Amino acid sequence: HKSIKMKKLLFTIVFAITISTQAQIHHYFYVDVEDDQKFEEVFKDYWLKVAQEAADNGGIQGWSVWKKQRKTNNYKYIVLFNFKDMEQYTNDWGFDALKATGVPYKHIDFEWNVFREDTYRVVTAVPGTYNFVVVNYAKPDDMNKQLKFEVEFIAPVMKKMVANKFRGQTGWNVQQKIYPSGSEEKFTMFVVDGYATMADAMKSFDTEYGKDYYAGWIPYFKKVHGEKTMENSLPNGFGYRPIYKRILKTN
Repeated sequence: HKSIKMKKLLFTIVFAITISTQAQIHHYFYVDVEDDQKFEEVFKDYWLKVAQEAADNGGIQGWSVWKKQRKTNNYKYIVLFNFKDMEQYTNDWGFDALKATGVPYKHIDFEWNVFREDTYRVVTAVPGTYNFVVVNYAKPDDMNKQLKFEVEFIAPVMKKMVANKFRGQTGWNVQQKIYPSGSEEKFTMFVVDGYATMADAMKSFDTEYGKDYYAGWIPYFKKVHGEKTMENSLPNGFGYRPIYKRILKTN
């Protein structure tokens, strides 16, 4: 009986963690700047303190800044706000620069351009520690089909792969865009692969001629699913795959 109760308790804890993870809302600011060094200094010395106070007071769950490795498109950085749920996201975020730093924002002589903003929901995740991410942006033909594929087919495999640090991967998650939405949106979801080093992140792109990059996945798939297969809804694969390095984060 004690064993059964313990199993039920562990299941409840795991289920609660899964639900908590899936409820997370992420809001992204895509930012371009002319002076990288000054941007990073201002965000480290000023905005990190403001964000930390907001997190400590429950206005946000977390905050981080990510730098794109080699600039493409119209932005160099992503400023990410994490929220535990939609209620926290839609409430006051609690950013009080004067209270947190003693210096009003108007005295900070630095400007940046927000290229765009996006809001995503974390659908499923394998938690882990990582400083580099490969973000695989996509626009599935059938979103429900693709999310079913990620949640039911890929996620159980990724748990084992991340646990074994297969090819250096230390985390994974899937996010679906909430806002803005519409047929004109270029991407509507993405898959995040987390890595400890830039080298490990770059290796995920290295499909050397004559080597089957995906061969190593097969034992993991067979161990989890046997001969079962499932189709995704990305006929052309991922549309864009940049690497980001985390340079700042709240505790």
